[in-house]
Amino acid sequence: MSLQGAKVLKELSQIAIRTLTAIETGMRRSEYVDIETIAKFIKYNISSTEKILQKCHKLNLIHRWTGHYVGYELTIHGYDALALNALYEKGTIRGFGREKGVGKESRVYYGLDANDQEVILKFHRVGFTSFHQFKKKRTYTANKQHLSELYVSRLSAQTEYQWLQHAHKMGLDVPKPIDWNRHVIVEELILGVDLVKLKKLTDPEATLHAILDFMKIAWQEGNFVHGDLSEHNIIMNYDEIPIIFDFPQTISSKEQNSIELLERDIDNILTFFERKHKISLDRKETIKVILDE
Repeated sequence: MSLQGAKVLKELSQIAIRTLTAIETGMRRSEYVDIETIAKFIKYNISSTEKILQKCHKLNLIHRWTGHYVGYELTIHGYDALALNALYEKGTIRGFGREKGVGKESRVYYGLDANDQEVILKFHRVGFTSFHQFKKKRTYTANKQHLSELYVSRLSAQTEYQWLQHAHKMGLDVPKPIDWNRHVIVEELILGVDLVKLKKLTDPEATLHAILDFMKIAWQEGNFVHGDLSEHNIIMNYDEIPIIFDFPQTISSKEQNSIELLERDIDNILTFFERKHKISLDRKETIKVILDE
């Protein structure tokens, strides 16, 4: 499935990009941004600004709202365009490719970096289907009142990128984080097969213990818990090393519900290996080892 923001990016002039940026900036203060504010930001008169807004609206990059005043907001497609434009201008990427997959809260695409090496672009789509439920679950939204789905997606990407950096610097087996902008993360492409899709493992017991070691090191040395670990976000690379990905729900071990999340992660992994590879470990003992109790 093509990405509208990427598809129309070549059609957008610099002033159109600046207009989208004006709306993004205005949305920090209010849900809809009036045309006077946009015109002032881009330094155009009202008539010229209207023409630019009409084009952006036709391309589905913005939404026009009519109430006691006429206002504009970015759509997710406009936000995609701004993020991609920034990554292109920075030189992080030079190409955008086919879709790799769709998750509950993200869409993933292939891309090319400045050296024509294939990379992954992950577009966070948090809150678009369960926004209010999301606000209850994620710690980084707790003290923020005015939150749009776009901004929450940005927070999700920022959180994931920071924890991914932290894990990578520790030498844990995760994709290398390359860059991020707004709600988009650029990371290393891992060549391999999703753990959930593999019918057989050369050494399933060694794989299980490698995953449990990841959780133990993350908790005891990295002071974090993945928070959403299961067979669905582990890739077995061609050296049969389990690579852990998807970190938007990662939290510090100091957070109130961190042990609860750790126990859930452990249970997910043990249940999978018990069901598919007939390996059984005592849950209580495994939790004690990881917690170093």
